[in-house]
Amino acid sequence: MKKIGVLVHALTVEYALEVLNGIFAFFEDKDDVQFFVAQTKEPHTESGIYEYQSWNNVSLLFATDVDLIIVITGSYSSTISTTQLGKTLSAYKQKPIISIGADLKLPDSYYLVTECNSAYDNVVYHMKHKHGCKRIAYFAANKTGSQESMQRFEAYKKALKKNRLTFDPKLVFDADFSLHKAKSVLAKKYKKPADIDFDCILCVNDLTALGCLQHLTELGVNVPQDVKIIGFDDSTYASQSHPRLSTMNQNIYLQGKIGAELAWKKLNGEDIPHVTFVPVEPLYKQSCGCIPINNNDDVYRDITDHLIHPSDFTSGIKKTKGQYFNTLSSIESIYRLLDLAQTSETLHHFADTLEKILTALNMPLCMVCFYKKSVLLEQDKEFNLPHNASVFMLLDTERKIHDFEPGLEFNPSKTPFPPQYFDDNPGSFMIHPLFSGRKNYGYIVCKLKTANYSMHSVSLKILVNTIAANYEYTRSLTKSKSLSKMNMSLQQSNSTLDIQNKTDELTQILNRRGFMELGQKTLDLAAEAHKHGVIYFADLDGLKKINDTYGHDMGDEAIKAAAEVLSQSLRSNDIVGRLSGDEFAAIAVGMKLSHEKKLREKIKSLCKMISTDKKFPFKLSMSLGAVEFELDNDNNVLLTDLLSQADDKLYIEKKEKHKK
Repeated sequence: MKKIGVLVHALTVEYALEVLNGIFAFFEDKDDVQFFVAQTKEPHTESGIYEYQSWNNVSLLFATDVDLIIVITGSYSSTISTTQLGKTLSAYKQKPIISIGADLKLPDSYYLVTECNSAYDNVVYHMKHKHGCKRIAYFAANKTGSQESMQRFEAYKKALKKNRLTFDPKLVFDADFSLHKAKSVLAKKYKKPADIDFDCILCVNDLTALGCLQHLTELGVNVPQDVKIIGFDDSTYASQSHPRLSTMNQNIYLQGKIGAELAWKKLNGEDIPHVTFVPVEPLYKQSCGCIPINNNDDVYRDITDHLIHPSDFTSGIKKTKGQYFNTLSSIESIYRLLDLAQTSETLHHFADTLEKILTALNMPLCMVCFYKKSVLLEQDKEFNLPHNASVFMLLDTERKIHDFEPGLEFNPSKTPFPPQYFDDNPGSFMIHPLFSGRKNYGYIVCKLKTANYSMHSVSLKILVNTIAANYEYTRSLTKSKSLSKMNMSLQQSNSTLDIQNKTDELTQILNRRGFMELGQKTLDLAAEAHKHGVIYFADLDGLKKINDTYGHDMGDEAIKAAAEVLSQSLRSNDIVGRLSGDEFAAIAVGMKLSHEKKLREKIKSLCKMISTDKKFPFKLSMSLGAVEFELDNDNNVLLTDLLSQADDKLYIEKKEKHKK
């Protein structure tokens, strides 16, 4: 069985989805291929809060038993340059790579790109001779470092020269591939209709063209009477705009099919070319004036004898059945998934409803894998794929396999898809990391029957969130049960814990064991009395630097001082404990979160005073995270859960301090 990984930046972009449809169509009837689609974003991305976790998929797909990687390189162009993407991927284990959209310049890599020269020649000739345009501007995305943008820009310049039109650098604009950036760039230069010094503008993609269209329209410039606009991509945006956008069809679907075919041939030992060119076809619609605004004709094709038209290459292409999905049906499936997921509380409950969930989503297989130890990953850190994982649950409705906690252990860096479950099982799969916040627990793999990748990505995200929540809830229950058993055992031998066992030797406040026991009892009593309060999670800033610079004895003094600061800042009846190292926690029943600002000021003042009194060679400082709780008999919150929430708040503050 041949295993192919497919890397795509995001499954919310039409270009990427159309390429995937082509890949899906080619492999649909192949019984010796598995291809695994992974949405990756870019490494260390700052979009979203925890989207950087998506890049972990790359480590899984570069594992040893994946035979070849297809990279939809064009989908990364708006966020990372092709050069940087190639450099980033070069750090992983070398495999054959098929790049769709640009040359990644990696060993044993092959790529396919659009052949733009003849299309741009056609467009410039058409605009000059049919519409009388003489000053043809261009909107590029060269700032992104995209090879595709550079190629289209060079094709534009060649077309001007061939058609004896002057290239004017002042008529070249540059941004990224987005609508709003194109609009803002044009708006800075052109403030009124009289400023417009071009009669036609060619754009690097349809979104850029629509940005230009929006600004010109708002300016009072008539399109196409005063200015003609041509996009690139033939996206749905082009057909839904008013006027309908003239554009160029780069045969995105065909690119996916050709990329898949190259991968298949390569894995079957056939020689394939280093570069493959895909034709581009101009489509003249309303924004250039070929079709009147009130005409419903879809497209006008300029059949000019002196040019070669690439439409002949694509006339026989047939798109895969079911490529475009029924939106209403998909939304209904998502709604059912949310309803089913809501009923789950523990991982066992989730496993019981998994078959219904997969049926609703039209997914015949789902495998959930947990790493032996969860990975705490921060945005600026590299993900190191663990070498020990186990299959927690596997449901395969086609082969009637339903294993819950089978316990199969394996090394995901060698085989992320255990052969026991994936041998003789061809088809399309999606892979998604299992994470919540900074914690990465493992990953999920689902088999797909249709090419509804955008909706499948939403489904997987809901599954991932549900599993992560169930995982944490199950773990908290397990810890709670263990703690209860421990307390019962201790109560049988002694009604209370020894003071020595509850007190931290260094700081003389409660240790973790004492704080967790007394803290949970306090929360239980607060629930009975319908009380509210605040959980604080605090730590000492820069302990490692203090230890490294002044020695561990001075580090211990700093920890003792931090305990003193926190104890003095809070009330005498509040519970304060040292959890580990330089981490502290406190429970303040009856306090409101609005008191947090005053508490921070008091901590800051005490830190300054103690630093002076003890003549520390450093400035004592602490960070604080806080979460408010409101309890009653029907809302028994676990202390571990509240501490985890407060820890998340603390992490945000530490991150902001680190940036400063």
